[in-house]
Amino acid sequence: MHDDFIDLRSGNLSSESFWPSFTDIMTVVVMIFLLTSVVLMVRNWELIDQLRTSMLAEQKASEVIRSTSEENATLEEQLAQAQHELSVMRMRLMQAKEINDSLNIEVNDKERQLIVLLADNQKLQNTIIDNDRKIDEQADQIKTAIIDLDKLRDSYEQQSAELRSSRDRVIVLSEQKDTQANELASLKSEFGSLQTKYDKLVKPARTAKGKYVVEVNYQKVNGKGRIRFKDAGDSEYRTVNLDELNTILGKLKKKHDKKLYVKIIIPEDSGLSYNEAWTFMKDLLEKYDYYY
Repeated sequence: MHDDFIDLRSGNLSSESFWPSFTDIMTVVVMIFLLTSVVLMVRNWELIDQLRTSMLAEQKASEVIRSTSEENATLEEQLAQAQHELSVMRMRLMQAKEINDSLNIEVNDKERQLIVLLADNQKLQNTIIDNDRKIDEQADQIKTAIIDLDKLRDSYEQQSAELRSSRDRVIVLSEQKDTQANELASLKSEFGSLQTKYDKLVKPARTAKGKYVVEVNYQKVNGKGRIRFKDAGDSEYRTVNLDELNTILGKLKKKHDKKLYVKIIIPEDSGLSYNEAWTFMKDLLEKYDYYY
């Protein structure tokens, strides 16, 4: 044991054996320090590489998020425009349906009147045939039936006058039917003109891009109008009356002015007539929407 380790205590060392031993110890300390430094440097390089990789991944994730946000904004604008166009098409369909129903009712009334007149005419014709048959049967009794013959002639003339009157009424009804057909053609022409004007009114220049978009849903529930409003930051609709809606939109108009986009939605089963839906939409758009 004493031969392997040197006793470094000062009492046991001579000047010749102390310094070589001290040099060996310091050499070991320096080597340990160098090894520790090398290990720490290698570890720091690995940490720097990991940090660089994390920063690159974070940049890629930010680019993906930004691209996704832009795509979502574009889809939302297209959805808003599509809903608006769908509401307009529904109103146009309601108007055409109302006009068609009204014309069908008038045509059916005229057809029923014509059927009644034709039935009356047939009855009069049957009566004339019966009278002619009676005249033939009473030809042998003309001298004794002059008075009856005069009455029959008077009745015949009256019935003939009624027949002529009926024929005149049939002619008038035919003329009225032609007039109604012309009116129908005129209404179709006016509808086409209205459609052209409306297409100009909602030309593609109107867009929700870069605008402050609010939504107004209007329909009838149990025969009463119901208005629901959703602001740009809201997730759900809230029910309001017309005065409250005007107050809200008035404040938003003052705040956003040329940036306010009012999206009006008329559901398919709204229960509204064309005039009700069109008047409601036209009034709100002219007052508050940036485009109007």
